[in-house]
Amino acid sequence: MEEIQEQNVSLEPELVSENSEKQTDEGQAHSAPSEMILGKFKSVEDLSKAYQELEKHQGVQSEELGTLRQNSVMLNNITQAWDRVKAVKDAEKELKEAAIKYNTPQYFQDPSFRELYKEAYLALGKNLDADRLINLIEGYVSSRIFAHEKENAKKSETQKVTDSMNFSKNGTSSFTPPKKRLDEMTPKEVDDLLERLI
Repeated sequence: MEEIQEQNVSLEPELVSENSEKQTDEGQAHSAPSEMILGKFKSVEDLSKAYQELEKHQGVQSEELGTLRQNSVMLNNITQAWDRVKAVKDAEKELKEAAIKYNTPQYFQDPSFRELYKEAYLALGKNLDADRLINLIEGYVSSRIFAHEKENAKKSETQKVTDSMNFSKNGTSSFTPPKKRLDEMTPKEVDDLLERLI
């Protein structure tokens, strides 16, 4: 029994010492914390201040990002406008060069040709080969003129043949049809008619 009592006695001081350590730890927690919150902050107030600073910083970054996006859009618009201006200047230069080159044959003085060239340039832009276009137009016009001349030559030839087949009204070989039908004519009148025709 003495052994049991000695064990109880020996256990009690350990319990007392553990309880006293817990009490002292709790007392220190209230007065001065020994552990950091999230491994960085000493108190909840420090954590709250850090969160507020983070929100401010995020707001500033959002404003900067919005400004950068606006600037990017403006830069893209300026670049596109510059490209359009450059394309217009290039087109004017090409048109002036073509007008100088083809003004001597006076193509550009003809409104029909100017309109045709304009439509071709609008359709093809820089890919328009002015020399090839002019050659194609000249080839087409030449073929149309040739076809027209050929048609006129046919008409003229037909008219000549038709004229040569007609008998002259004043000539000796002109034929005047008889006033009577063959069955109403006498044999002598038929013979006279045949002599005139042969």
